[in-house]
Amino acid sequence: MQPKDCLIAALEGLTPDYTPYSIYDFFVDDINSDKWKCLLDKGLLITNAAITVKHIEHDVETCEKTVQKSDGTYKIVTKETPIGSIKQVFRNNWYHEFWLKSPKDYKIMQWIIEHTEPLPDYDKFEQKQQEVGDQGLTCLCQADHPRTPLMLINVDWAGTEQFGMDIASEVPELFELYEASKKLFLKEIEILAKGPGRYVKWLENLSIDTLGPARYSKFMLNIYNEAVPILEASGKRVSVHYDGQLNVIADLIASSPVHIIESLTEPPEGDMTYDLCQAKWPDKVLWANINVELYGQSSQQLRDDVIAKRTRMGKKASIFEISEGLPDNWEQSIPVVLETLQQLR
Repeated sequence: MQPKDCLIAALEGLTPDYTPYSIYDFFVDDINSDKWKCLLDKGLLITNAAITVKHIEHDVETCEKTVQKSDGTYKIVTKETPIGSIKQVFRNNWYHEFWLKSPKDYKIMQWIIEHTEPLPDYDKFEQKQQEVGDQGLTCLCQADHPRTPLMLINVDWAGTEQFGMDIASEVPELFELYEASKKLFLKEIEILAKGPGRYVKWLENLSIDTLGPARYSKFMLNIYNEAVPILEASGKRVSVHYDGQLNVIADLIASSPVHIIESLTEPPEGDMTYDLCQAKWPDKVLWANINVELYGQSSQQLRDDVIAKRTRMGKKASIFEISEGLPDNWEQSIPVVLETLQQLR
């Protein structure tokens, strides 16, 4: 099997010739440079994402401006609506100020969502496929921030601190925004289902200590049960990006219809080892991130750790990846991982 064939076999729940190894495209600064071509020739695969649904926000004026300050570059984005405005600020491309800071902001965002029209943008898939060709795989996303509604509010709109306080206080406007976002999300899923591609990715970035099992079941598991069958009916498979603590909801994950647990990370970042994951989720594909700190070890220790991880995870329906950070010594360490996995046939 060629590297991409191994990746697809694993994503289909099969046993590849050897365990594939992939990397998010945004870690690769130049796919055509000699340093990356060398690694791609050795079997490293790039994964990127095509957003095949676009949004038209009716009666919303979006303004962006950039301000240079002594402590960095600030991008300020404002959305003006007939019922008020909301603002988001990025500092050096990281969230600095979130859209949602008060119940009023939740209502303005709800108004925006209720006046957003989703439309197909299927040409993006072919464009993204051409970027990676046989050296990678293009997944599908339904939006710029491809998460299910509650995680979109948590990660991108309110931020974990504000979200944690608001959901603990059961702020009504949060749940009203969730319901409006859910309606839009399911429309997006219908569009996604009718388009090209097979592998759908939801970058959930779940913080279960903020959400808790009961709300996970009510607001996430329930929407998986609604959305995944729509995608399955059109021949698609769904992955969720879960890189943190999962043991407290392991049984709920087992009952979910999602096919792939992606960015799965062992302790200390996560709290489940791969053998426990296999025992809990025998019917799911494990697309696992290798802890970034392990790359800084000696080549022999890194090799031993990769062998141990692969032993715990097994060969069937298993993949390794770089999804949480590019190692500083990536030019030296990535070949060690590639060679180790290919020797473990």
